[in-house]
Amino acid sequence: MRWPVLTFFLLLCIPKANAIEAVVVHTLFYRSDTVQQGKLTPSIEIYWQVNPNTLHYATTPEKIISGKIKTDILLYNESGIIKHDQYILLTYPIKSVDELLDHDIIDMRRYNLPTGLVKLKFVLTDAIDSVNKFTFTDSFTVSPPANNYFYSGLQLLDTVYKSNSESAFWKNREQHIPFCSNFLGDNRRMIYYYAELYGAGKSSAKDYPLVQKIVISKNETEGSYGDLVHIDTILNQQTFLPLVGKFNISTLPSGNYYLRVTLENQAHEVIANETLFFQRLNKHPFIEDTFKKTAAINDTGIENVSVLNLKKTFVAKYSMGQIRAILKMLLPFSDQTGIQTINGFLKKPDELYMRYYIYNYFANINKDDPARAWKEFSSKITEVNKLFNTGTTPGYETERGYIYLRYGAPTDIITVENEQGTLPYEVWQYNTLMQLNKKDIPDAIFLFYKPNHMTTDYKLLHSTVVGELQNLQWRSTLYTNGQGGDNSNSRAEQYLGNR
Repeated sequence: MRWPVLTFFLLLCIPKANAIEAVVVHTLFYRSDTVQQGKLTPSIEIYWQVNPNTLHYATTPEKIISGKIKTDILLYNESGIIKHDQYILLTYPIKSVDELLDHDIIDMRRYNLPTGLVKLKFVLTDAIDSVNKFTFTDSFTVSPPANNYFYSGLQLLDTVYKSNSESAFWKNREQHIPFCSNFLGDNRRMIYYYAELYGAGKSSAKDYPLVQKIVISKNETEGSYGDLVHIDTILNQQTFLPLVGKFNISTLPSGNYYLRVTLENQAHEVIANETLFFQRLNKHPFIEDTFKKTAAINDTGIENVSVLNLKKTFVAKYSMGQIRAILKMLLPFSDQTGIQTINGFLKKPDELYMRYYIYNYFANINKDDPARAWKEFSSKITEVNKLFNTGTTPGYETERGYIYLRYGAPTDIITVENEQGTLPYEVWQYNTLMQLNKKDIPDAIFLFYKPNHMTTDYKLLHSTVVGELQNLQWRSTLYTNGQGGDNSNSRAEQYLGNR
């Protein structure tokens, strides 16, 4: 009876897991083809980290504690299964519970891929409790090798050090321990990165020397933040060039950033580039100059975050599915940076920081009572759901619901169900439209329509508001009687005309 007694004792000591918590990241590289010399084959690196506190463990008669994770990785496309990998991941054997919970559980796999759209399904299952699972899905497009210079994906690293010991993380005689998130918390003072530059031998001699720039910036396409720039010179043709480096980010305030690498020829033309979005949480940045202070204030990302015990806040009671839904609800109220951040979370979920994002969004509205700000916000969502719920889509996810949340109730709604020669449609008129952080717009119009008489929801077809959908060919979609029909008396014409 020694084994079950020890196991039962261990399960009492470790907090019971409700679901495995993990983060998954993947990066695309290119490898030399083993059959065709000189050819490059796309290869994906999938790496993940598991919160050890969310697993169940067993102990042996020798008092060694360990866990088992069933790992299931499926890569497929429209032609079928590309790779299906299944194996058991054993946690590192530990003798104390405290040491176990401090131990990182991290793993990585590499697979060759075809070009085109590829889908990924990744499932972790606790071998001791099969109900305890983590599932991640994603899709991405694999491009064929370019005819000139091109980069792999950019990869964030947790640790880099020289080593001759081969492992899953061994690359170019170094151990590259991946960083499994695009969120750099307050405890991070350095950002480590890795990428690969591939050359196809198509560059002209007059292009050299090439200049390679690695920067951290607030913009996806240009600029740099302060002095966070590394510049290298490439004097001659390279078929393969690894790029590994680091930046000290102790001065980098909380916010949204891009890690960018570009390759320019002698004429300063960009011939290759790659970009990686990441977020920074820094409660006590070392501000060196006025420029950085101003940049921190103007950042529309997460500069005013609070770090606290989320279990004591209003977000604690919501499931992961509900957290995703709340983020979608915030989209109509977000600027472009916020939209990008939320879409990044929805594509690659990171539950802890998703909850932080939601909490801090409402803390910025009501610092003393974020829960009250959330309650007032959710009442708007309830109203929109009542108005626009289709039965299969909640109101806040419909296109009318989005506009209603973003700009408020229109001054007038004209619903046209049976006008001759047209599909069913609605015209929304705002006498004055209140834009987010912009000038108000007088006499703004939105035109919604039903693609057919069988659907219950309306789609946005055209708007007079800059930044929203503007489709000057809206007539060809709305009118069903073709060019020969007389639609001059249409209500849509009366409100829109040639606008």
